[in-house]
Amino acid sequence: MGLSGRVAAIAGVGPGLGRDLAVTFAAAGADVALLARKSAYLEEVAREVVAAGQAALCLPTDLTDRARCAEAARLVGERYGAVDVLVHNAFSRPPLGPLGERSAADWHAAVDGNILSATNLLYELLPLMKGRPASVILVSSISARQPYPESGIYAAMKSAMLTLVQVLARELGPHGVRVNAVVPGYIESDNLEAFFADVGTRRGTSAAHARQAAEATTCLGRFVTAREVADVVAFFGSSASAGVTGQTLDVNAGQWFG
Repeated sequence: MGLSGRVAAIAGVGPGLGRDLAVTFAAAGADVALLARKSAYLEEVAREVVAAGQAALCLPTDLTDRARCAEAARLVGERYGAVDVLVHNAFSRPPLGPLGERSAADWHAAVDGNILSATNLLYELLPLMKGRPASVILVSSISARQPYPESGIYAAMKSAMLTLVQVLARELGPHGVRVNAVVPGYIESDNLEAFFADVGTRRGTSAAHARQAAEATTCLGRFVTAREVADVVAFFGSSASAGVTGQTLDVNAGQWFG
């Protein structure tokens, strides 16, 4: 996926998809600005970006704080001068449970961590993106398609993100900025194993049985990898998708399609 000479800002860099996004963009020729709430993992990923021959900028940032996003955008501008791609992979996962048991604080935290974190950073980086042309990719979740029991707030946030993509596509199109979304299914990771262990416990069965039941719902009989999702995000960030905006692409091994 040709991204040579481009600058990508990737928010939500951590183990799993965040790391694969950074490495995939670097391998395709992009310099990368790495953003996450905590700095511990940023330096490790930055070393992989540099090993791929690209520049890396580490920016520990609380994306729910607009002022912190403004400072991050200033540093990106000083280092790179422009941004061609923004990938928003950051999220917060609200407590599980029936909606009736969730507090107003739970809702507010979910909006801040999943929606405002995206728009805060986007609008601070926008002056660096206008007229490039540039691309914005929001990472949603299969929860937007098939809400897991007791994950109502999270599912609502990830579903709202898909409407946000359409709103932003219309708003930013005149500036030459495209906006699309990728909706991953279950992604192979250590966290996924912990998830199925929890599901198994709740259902009175094993983690292996819970996993097998979920795999059976996919057309390919397996889950996707972080690299497979990252490759689709890179497609949206490249000129290969220059005529695509306001769209959502599911990457889920056939777990859901409509």
